[in-house]
Amino acid sequence: MMIRKLRLTWLLVIGGILVACTNASADLSTNSQSNIAKAQTSSIPNYPPMYDVEVKICDNIIAPVKDGKRCIKHKLRLWGLVEEAKLVRTGIPLPSMSAVAHKLAISSKGCYPEYSQPSQPQFYWADLLIYVNKRGAKPTIEVNKTQLSNQKIHELMTSQFSTPRIATFGGVGCKPLPVPVKKK
Repeated sequence: MMIRKLRLTWLLVIGGILVACTNASADLSTNSQSNIAKAQTSSIPNYPPMYDVEVKICDNIIAPVKDGKRCIKHKLRLWGLVEEAKLVRTGIPLPSMSAVAHKLAISSKGCYPEYSQPSQPQFYWADLLIYVNKRGAKPTIEVNKTQLSNQKIHELMTSQFSTPRIATFGGVGCKPLPVPVKKK
């Protein structure tokens, strides 16, 4: 009977030691994970502002009708705050045609990934061709922008899977406008 009590006491003592060690190691692993996260955060450089931008052009354009409106949406990823977006006539207004070709010009510091860092603030071409009807009001342009976090920009910059091009830019996209655009 005495041996049984002695074994039970030893089991309780060993169990208490194991529980105490387990809690301490759990605290250490939690602290080490917290320290690793802090170290990673401090090693991320500060990047210039980058924005996900959606441009919506509606009304007097040639586009499919959806929800009773003619609209085209275009997504961009741009360095710096977007100051202005406008349509610039690139086509010749022919008498036999009811619409004229326009391209979207957007002011920023360049587009990602075409520009791996901000460039000169100016107007850049978005790779988007829009046909605007000759008659009627000017199309409306709505710009919605969302600033990316520094962490998200870091992930984009260091991603092994990032491609040199994204679907929204190609061809002559994101080239600076050759001359300043006059306001209409």
